[in-house]
Amino acid sequence: MDFKKFSHAELEQRVDGRPSTNYVKSMKANISSTENTKFSLRKVQKQLVTDDVEGQLREAILSGALVPGDSLAEAHVAAQLGVSRASVRQAKFRLASDGLLEFNDRGTAIIRKLTVADAREIIEFRRVLEVAATTLACSRLTDEAVAAMEVNIRRTEQERDLLKLTHLDIAFHEEIIRAACNSRLMSAWQTLRPQLELWLAGMHRKHSAVTAQTSVETTKNHRDLLAAMKSGDSLKAEQLMLQHVTGFQEYFLMDAEGENE
Repeated sequence: MDFKKFSHAELEQRVDGRPSTNYVKSMKANISSTENTKFSLRKVQKQLVTDDVEGQLREAILSGALVPGDSLAEAHVAAQLGVSRASVRQAKFRLASDGLLEFNDRGTAIIRKLTVADAREIIEFRRVLEVAATTLACSRLTDEAVAAMEVNIRRTEQERDLLKLTHLDIAFHEEIIRAACNSRLMSAWQTLRPQLELWLAGMHRKHSAVTAQTSVETTKNHRDLLAAMKSGDSLKAEQLMLQHVTGFQEYFLMDAEGENE
């Protein structure tokens, strides 16, 4: 046998009867080099379809286009949106995880109706969470956080659509949570946010006469809150936050309890 025609790596393999480390590395490099010269790969963006489906369904729920008790049939929704049933199914599971949907005994997804007990728990949780975040934000506020809140306040002042106002209101409070620089507070907020948004959006629609001045009231409250945090006066900021998250919400809660009776 003529050994001259074999490479050093090949010789190592043939002498041992097993692939050597150098031989394996050489083969992998050759394969990688060959594959890279054929074509380049890009990340598949199929998940964006599910994101879009979820976003549209979420807006339909928050706007009241889909009301509590409505069912979501996968085939019907998929046909309307021109997507696969799998994308609709994934979106439904996400919305159920957020507490906006629930499944009945047959496995059908139903738009969730928040009870008075749900509303009370949401308010109680929000008080504790946001007062704690406000205290921390007073000493950890950055220029970037202040700028983000100021932009939000300007947009809120100009907005008249109640659902968009709900989104902006929630977004402002999320900026405070973010400014607290506490990942566990943020995690708790992300658990609360979807149902808080669902409840507030429903209450705003139901009491549109009461909330006609929502943009004015919200803008004033948010400006006062931001000013207190910027000054570093944590006690004042805590008091303002407590007043802000109990105002209309207590009215909504008492009204809901009256109806329930």
